[in-house]
Amino acid sequence: MLSKPVTTLLERLKYRETANVSSGMDELININRITERAGAFYEKIRYLVDYKEERHIRRSAIERILKRKIIFEGAEKNLGMLLIQELIAGGYLANNAIAERNATTIEKIIHKYKRLEQCWPESFRSLPRARRILVSLMGSEIESFFFPNKEDDLVAQAFYETIKDHIKIDVFVPNNFLNTQTLIACYRSLFDSDDESLFYVLWLVKNPDWPILDNDEKIKETALESQSVFDEINHHINNHFSFRLVPRFYNYSIYFSVVREVIRAYGLESERVLSDKHMLDRFVSDFLEKNYNKFYKKARGSAVRAIIYIFCTKILIAIALEVPYELYVLKQIGYLPIGINITVHPLLLMFTTFSVKPLGEANTQDILNGIHSVLFEGEIRPIKIKAKESDLLSFTFLVLYGIMFVIVFGIIITFLKELQFNIVSILLFLCFLALISYFSLRIRHSANKWKVRRDNDKMVALAFNLFTLPIIRAGKWLSRKFSSINIFVFILDFIIETPFKLLLHFSDAFVSFLKEKQEDAY
Repeated sequence: MLSKPVTTLLERLKYRETANVSSGMDELININRITERAGAFYEKIRYLVDYKEERHIRRSAIERILKRKIIFEGAEKNLGMLLIQELIAGGYLANNAIAERNATTIEKIIHKYKRLEQCWPESFRSLPRARRILVSLMGSEIESFFFPNKEDDLVAQAFYETIKDHIKIDVFVPNNFLNTQTLIACYRSLFDSDDESLFYVLWLVKNPDWPILDNDEKIKETALESQSVFDEINHHINNHFSFRLVPRFYNYSIYFSVVREVIRAYGLESERVLSDKHMLDRFVSDFLEKNYNKFYKKARGSAVRAIIYIFCTKILIAIALEVPYELYVLKQIGYLPIGINITVHPLLLMFTTFSVKPLGEANTQDILNGIHSVLFEGEIRPIKIKAKESDLLSFTFLVLYGIMFVIVFGIIITFLKELQFNIVSILLFLCFLALISYFSLRIRHSANKWKVRRDNDKMVALAFNLFTLPIIRAGKWLSRKFSSINIFVFILDFIIETPFKLLLHFSDAFVSFLKEKQEDAY
């Protein structure tokens, strides 16, 4: 017999909403082939130089178009149609498949958020973060309209209901706080959700009727509470507690990811498959056999993108900073440090990511055992979270970590000095070493998405992780702090994109004009 959370999931699945973006009677949005190909090519180039996770690229594109249209171009009319046309041109939506009536729906969504902003107090509306959050929420809602993920939310809820009562903490934690942090950890571990995606999830938790809200008074009421709600959501997303939960949820997230794939494959027939162990085992084995290689190849693709991104960035920085410093300050060029700085990091990233191997039968059996345990027996091992150490012990650990940090980077700096690196070359080497260490960790994690973790780490692996931890943590910090500083993206977004997209729009309109004239000639 299936566990209660999974049974509830299957019941809710019967009442899920489905998006009907087009029907046989609808007029469809069409752009000419030249515009479509040129737009798709541009998005591929931008995707190549903007190192974002693939799952977030689509929402990021929607947000980028909205910012340009609303903030920079000041567009007021036909925003829905313009947005859809650009998404089709960028390859995010299928050409000649989206009904024109959907442009009106998008207009309503945009108008709802504009109305929300208008009802904010001036002191809040003037804050940059308020506009940033508004565009993020708008982008998430528009993405969920075109690409509804109701099944994902239902699976996440079932995961949350399964695991929430098995978390054991040494100290008292308020239930509301723990429940919210558990929900965040479920989304992070299941879908690797970013902060923007989580913000929309929590926004809907606070305002469940928001997607269908069209009452002006209700929007005003929501607007008056927005600042406190935004602050509360930010507090939860930025709190480190959910990150402590994620590693402990890891194996369970794999099991529920398989449930999600069963639902995607069988829809309303999922209960028949999940209830039959033999059918479930056959599906899981076949699915994993296909996806081990799929995710392995996908990780290779991410590695290639990261290598190109790092290589191009290194060349640009070498030209902009390293070479001028050596020419005008040191009065000589160190070809060896420059060569090492340009080539070593991409090669290191290639080595660390390409060394990942596909998973095998032993891992598949571990997943099958785990799924049986969770779905049928309802066996969940207690997830113990230790209380934070005392201030003295925390300070001691911090000092030890600081010493380890200094030792690791001190060894690297000493070695670089022996190779005649100057201060600028050393700083660039260390920054990119930290970044590629973090990138490679993320890519290896993606390749091993379906790998079940065991509590039998080898001493060699632990020693290696101890040495690389300061470098990876530094890379994570750099990635988060400077993710918005990307010279290639800046050039594309603020110098190239606006005139290029205007040219594409003009091209599409001109082709339509020619077609009309051609039809009039007959």
